[in-house]
Amino acid sequence: MRYPLVILALLLTTIGSFSSRSAAAPLPLTSSSLFISGQRGLFHSPIGFVINSGNTDWHLAVAPKNNSYIETVYRAPGDNKVQAALTVRAETLLSKTDLDSYAKKWIKDYPRLGFEVLTAKKVRVGEQVGYMLDLLSRENSKQLRQVLFLKGRNTVTLTCRDDVSTFAQSLKSCNDIIRTFHW
Repeated sequence: MRYPLVILALLLTTIGSFSSRSAAAPLPLTSSSLFISGQRGLFHSPIGFVINSGNTDWHLAVAPKNNSYIETVYRAPGDNKVQAALTVRAETLLSKTDLDSYAKKWIKDYPRLGFEVLTAKKVRVGEQVGYMLDLLSRENSKQLRQVLFLKGRNTVTLTCRDDVSTFAQSLKSCNDIIRTFHW
């Protein structure tokens, strides 16, 4: 009779040790739980959006502890000098704005920050309208694609970055992950 209680206690301790962001489910070990769902690389944000690694071989990594705006990170496989990554950043704005105004602010700021803006246009990702920016760093050999989303005062910025020489290869996987974004 003591063994079932010990097993239950160990199970509850194990479930409780996972981050509520990455394994939240109405009932642990049900079909909506990450333990049971077959969706690899799934991330649920506390502000309501969902994203996953899709059909890529990229993996969900731990967000850096020193940056409270970064919700999560997806990393490319491999051991390149610079590992391609897609960061998911969320922020709550002090005042309400529209997507065009928010994007234009960044388009104006990027040249001051050392980036050349290659592309700036609205895009549709599922039901969500976003703003896509392709950027090239003038200071190092990095290329970025950002997709900005805005809902109310909450913003989400998906940033794919890689070395210029390998950016075209990693962009396909980044785009596959970005297409899974749902808010």
